Amino acid sequence: MKFQEGDKIIVTATGERGFVVEWINNKMLTIEVDGTQFPVYADQIDFPYFEEFSKKKTFEQKKHVVREIPRKEKRIEKNVPRDGVHLSFFPILDKDVFDENLFSYYRVYLLNHTDDDLFVHFTILYKDLKDIETKHQITALEDLYLFDLSFDRLNDQPKILLLFSLVKSNPQKATQFQVEFRPKPKQFLKLSESTIEAHNASFNFLLFDNFPSKEFEYQMPLSDKEEPIVDDGTIDLSQLLKAGFKVKKKG
Repeated sequence: MKFQEGDKIIVTATGERGFVVEWINNKMLTIEVDGTQFPVYADQIDFPYFEEFSKKKTFEQKKHVVREIPRKEKRIEKNVPRDGVHLSFFPILDKDVFDENLFSYYRVYLLNHTDDDLFVHFTILYKDLKDIETKHQITALEDLYLFDLSFDRLNDQPKILLLFSLVKSNPQKATQFQVEFRPKPKQFLKLSESTIEAHNASFNFLLFDNFPSKEFEYQMPLSDKEEPIVDDGTIDLSQLLKAGFKVKKKG
């Protein structure tokens, strides 16, 4: 492959510099920029050498100093569709003793494809025993890495709880919104195989289109008596459907 772990890189669209953390698959890899790790396609980054060479040459020809705009003042236009908040799973492959590909784990991200800055209280349980609990702030149109989900642990009845609230309170919006998501082994195996066969990097689950209004404030039940995932793998948001929300699944 063109890039190796630890290679210094530059994001061609923004000029940001970082380094390669690891390959996700043959199309995507994880990079780190200013302490933040996120996935990119390989054709979206390059080695910084050509860019550095070009800068030196331009400087010698112009014979004057061009003031660099501080990073915090730069406005990077992002072409992100406003299609809701999603859980995104990136299947990571490994080799067995026969050099055959097998699914090792999933790199799990939260995608905030809305115009709202959100607080999220994230918890994952295995067989109803808490394993990870964290709190984050995720800005509008940003992605947030949550954790790695081992393929083997899909048999331990994982339960992902996500409690959302708005960074900027809005009296017209709900104070909080909770979603409970339970991955199923057969469902994830099928989705992983179809994702790899289609040469895609990930498969997503839509959690909600827009943060709900105050009159539709709704909290997903935590009781095992109410199953939040139906047989086809979609998240059960029946209460939101009754309230008139548009619900769809992305895969």
